[in-house]
Amino acid sequence: MEEKVILSALANNHPGVLLRITGLFNRRGFNIESLTACTTEDPKTSRMTIAMTGDRSQIRQVMCQLMKLEDVKKVSLPTKEDASHSELLLVKIRVDNGQRSDALHIAYRHGARILDISHHTITIEATGQSGQIDELIQNLQKYPVVEMARTGITALERGDGSISDHDGTSRPGA
Repeated sequence: MEEKVILSALANNHPGVLLRITGLFNRRGFNIESLTACTTEDPKTSRMTIAMTGDRSQIRQVMCQLMKLEDVKKVSLPTKEDASHSELLLVKIRVDNGQRSDALHIAYRHGARILDISHHTITIEATGQSGQIDELIQNLQKYPVVEMARTGITALERGDGSISDHDGTSRPGA
């Protein structure tokens, strides 16, 4: 049975690492639903959060294959209960003067921020879990979308544990 999972990976931060990781998914025929990558508190290390769908066997295979890559330091599979996750949405919608108030009300009701208001558009920024972002997009559907950018999921483990424990050990089950 396929399920959507979030993988967290730490890798050396230098050119080509992201290409090798995405190439591994491509060669195995696995789809990346979203991927975020950034430098960590240590500038020599990158953190990647990868959302994918697969069965347990496929997920285990991807994790093992990732760990075989020279530049990958750690890989973990936090459950939704074990992780805090969020994503960012920037959306610019077209509004007439008579619609502006309703569009702003929808944005504020979802806890979004208004980044820009022009004569014919409003640019909205929202952060939250994927379902919350989907709901905001759904509620804004009556307005034509001029542009939209969505980051994908970023996650950190809840509590005191961390994939980047500085003692050099990986979290249990990783």
